[in-house]
Amino acid sequence: MHALQRLLFLAIVCAGLFASAIGNVSAQSNTAAEETVRAVEQILKGVISSGGEQPAGESSGDGAEPAEGGQAAESQAPSASVPPPDPDAPPIPGRLYARLTEEAGALGSGVRWRVYRAAPEADGSFMTVASSEEPQPVINVAPGDYVAVAIYGHAVASRKITVANEPFREAVTLNAGGLRLTSQDSTGKALPPKSVKLSVYSAEQDEFGQRKLVAENAEPGRVMVLNAGSYHIVSQYGDANSAVRDDVKVEPAQLTDARITHTAAAITFKLVNEAGGEALANTAWSILSQGGDVVKESYGAFPTHILAAGDYSVIARHENNIYNREFSVQPGLPRDIEVVAQ
Repeated sequence: MHALQRLLFLAIVCAGLFASAIGNVSAQSNTAAEETVRAVEQILKGVISSGGEQPAGESSGDGAEPAEGGQAAESQAPSASVPPPDPDAPPIPGRLYARLTEEAGALGSGVRWRVYRAAPEADGSFMTVASSEEPQPVINVAPGDYVAVAIYGHAVASRKITVANEPFREAVTLNAGGLRLTSQDSTGKALPPKSVKLSVYSAEQDEFGQRKLVAENAEPGRVMVLNAGSYHIVSQYGDANSAVRDDVKVEPAQLTDARITHTAAAITFKLVNEAGGEALANTAWSILSQGGDVVKESYGAFPTHILAAGDYSVIARHENNIYNREFSVQPGLPRDIEVVAQ
């Protein structure tokens, strides 16, 4: 099975079937883009301290477990003083290329590059000396030490390179795989893409129980490229309480399919003077769980919400009067709930 998943993912890579997943960083949400920048900064510090290649999500070679959620593992080795390149030295040409794993070939599209000086500036930042959106760019830099960062979809990895007085060719190994998410109802039918919000978070939580956002508004059925590791998936169906969480693991150069099942239904509410009557406008609604917690509040004559299966009560407020009713939600069975104003 692993061999089949590997071949399938490599075929998808070659066919370019996830072009949107490997587009410019502007295609990501602002939060995800900021996380990518922070990941690059973390990688730079890790590479400088470890003195070598630092694929995000891999160990730094000291026997530690791989970092989860595609986060770079930082080495605890002391940082060495790295002299800056000589600005008066003639530039040396070199070619960069990225690969999914050590055994894989060079990627032919979708890779973005940033090359930084290995020595930090006085303020702790790293100077960018080259950037490219070509998959195998040629850069011209003075002899010295640099860090090359490759970004492929949501996968980020880097390598420290030393440029001597001769042309060079360097590879950055992403240690990445593919993740394809699908949300479905209780019968196995795919949910309308516009009704579902898919988000990918790191598996690890901070001291406040928060996870880092890796990808937001992931398109159902579209392959995302992620660093190998464990992730936490959240599928939000509708605007109420139908949210399903799951943990997945992405393997290097393999495609992971994750199907998320929602046991929910669309419920429409209306306040009427008599059974089967016209809905009354200007009605405020509060949907409560069986335990009395507010699930959703809305306003109007015909509000419709996706609710997880279970027992509820609804309160309707109209012209200073309050009406209520209990009801149940069955998976995959949409229904109208009438509240009679009596």
